Parts: sequence; C-alpha cells; structure tokens
Amino acid sequence: MKNIPILNVYYLLCYAWGRVQEQDTRRLAALGGLPTVQDLLGKVLAGGVSHLLRRGIHRGYVERREDLAGIRGKLAVSETAKRALRARGRAACDVEELSVDTPPNRILRTSLHGLLRKRVTLHRDVRSDVRAAYRRLDGVSRTRLTRSTFGQVQPGGNRRLYQFLLSVCRLLYENSVVDQKNGRTTFRDFRRDEATMWAVFEEFVTGFYEREQRAYQVNPGGSRRIHWGEASAGNTADRARIPVMTADVILESSERRIILDTKYYRHALSRRRGSGTGKLHSGNLYQLLAYLRNRQATNPGRPMHEGILLYPEVGQPLRADIRLEGFRIQARTVNLDGDWRQIHGEMLATIGLPSPGS
Repeated sequence: MKNIPILNVYYLLCYAWGRVQEQDTRRLAALGGLPTVQDLLGKVLAGGVSHLLRRGIHRGYVERREDLAGIRGKLAVSETAKRALRARGRAACDVEELSVDTPPNRILRTSLHGLLRKRVTLHRDVRSDVRAAYRRLDGVSRTRLTRSTFGQVQPGGNRRLYQFLLSVCRLLYENSVVDQKNGRTTFRDFRRDEATMWAVFEEFVTGFYEREQRAYQVNPGGSRRIHWGEASAGNTADRARIPVMTADVILESSERRIILDTKYYRHALSRRRGSGTGKLHSGNLYQLLAYLRNRQATNPGRPMHEGILLYPEVGQPLRADIRLEGFRIQARTVNLDGDWRQIHGEMLATIGLPSPGS
C-alpha cells in the first residue's frame, strides 16, 4: 500500500488520540517539509512538551529518602539502624515532596532523549526543537521504557494532552530498533505496518465522527459490544467460549442505525486470476452480517440496522451498495492520500452528511 503523506498521518493521529484543536491546523505549515515519521513524531512531541510547560507541567507527590536531623514523613527504621544514624543524631526518613519528577514526565523526557542519540537520523530543525524541550524538563529523571510502562501511567492535569503525547512516545518506542553491533537506532516507518495502521485508522474513524458531526450518537451508551441474539451453552465454562462481538463504530439517530467496520487492506476487493470484477472479501461480509443480525435481534424495532465497510482507497474508489437478508450494506473507500479537505468530505459523505459549506 502506498505510504500516506506525513501531514495526513499527523491528522489521523490527532483524531485517533483525541487531540484536534484549531492550532493543530495552523501547525501543518511548519510540518510541511518533514521527510520522515520520526521527524513528525519528534516535532509533535517537542511542541507538545513546550505547550505543557507554558500551561503548567504536572506535579505529583514523589517519595524520597533523606537523612534528617529530626523525623519527617515516615521513619525508615531498618535503614536508620543499619547505618547507625541515631549515634550521629540523624534518621533516615521517607518524605513525600511535590515534584515534576513524575512517571508521565519521565516518559516524555526519556523519549526526547532517545531522539537525541547521535546515531538517530533526525532533521536538523527537529533535533533543535527536541533538544530545547529536553533541556526544559530539567529536574525530571529518565526511566527505562518497557511495554508495561505505558499502561501503568496515570496522567494528572492536562489529561487529554498528556494522553496524546504519551501515545506519541509509545509509537516511538514500539517502532524503534537498536542495532546491537553499532548502537544505531532506526525507526520503522509504521505506515508500512498494516496492523499498526489498521489500529490508527479505526481510532481515527471513531475520533472523527465524535468530533465532526452531531447527527448521530457515536457508540451509544459508551459501548461497542454486540450481544448474541440467541446464545445458550450447557455451563459457565462453555458460555465463556462464545466469542465477544465488538463493532468498530456504532452510529445511531432517529432515522438510521449504522454499524461501521473498518478494514485496512492493500486491496479492498479480492480478484481471481482471469476475472475482471473484484469481489468484496467474504469474511468481511460474514462478520458484518453477524453484527447486523444480532444487534437487530437484541435491539429490535426501526430503523433497521445497516452496515458500512470502510477501507482506505488504493487505486480506484469503491462505492458498492447491496442488500443481504434485508440489511443494507455499503462498501466505501476514503482516499487518505488526498487533500485533507477532501478526506473530511469523504468521511462525512460515507454516513450521508454534507461537507461544511456545500
């Protein structure tokens, strides 16, 4: 699949991670010349940290052990005895202090430091911005990053911006590769990773419809789960073997109920050798049809549920409209390689809404 332009990746991530503001549009001009994904993520991370510092970076209570003349906080009895501190009129105490040296800030500084390694290829201007942001986090220690690190962190103030920036850090971590022979760090271009881009595409679609339209409720009740209409099993263990059905996006209004399923394939249609007409992937249709049957059975009434299969466009646009078992099912593509205003319009048109100003 052809790589999506860097600027469009930026937009996808902004919607996917819930960080779309008016200034994001204005920043695009400054991002225009960035050649690589790590340049994009480095620029976004450095700019986000600078924004945090202007608004007030998160502080939290951090426990430190100190040798004190008196007792403050919690007395570390064993440490005090082991080092014979009482003979010198001192005691080891664990003291909580309000500090910027919190787990979320450590991840930010560690990620910035990783981009500053000598063997990391980075645009000169981006490296300058990253270095400035790193230095402004003086007083924040670095930490060892693992996959579990990101799941354990609970952002404090400016939660939405922190969540966005920590997602940037996670993407940098998951796509960095260190050569054990020469120490050189390279970054996989995640645009070529179908699994990563599928996840980003799904989150983008949800975030876009949550922000850019008011005609539909998005995932009503905060749930995307679809219950089986008629499912029974002999015992609890057998019931636990029934797979869970979870839609990508559910849209509801008084006039339409839509189950939208995102796919991220190199080809939206399958083709047999010698056949000129591409076919919709049968697995996609079976899955969506199961969603429609069971949600209609567990949420009966009108309007009748309908389904949309949404793919990124490769080559020719796809517009298919069929009926199966009384359900309307559409297949659509969105051209992620195009101008953002065009993408915006295609996303709204997919669910039957006009573009602003049209």
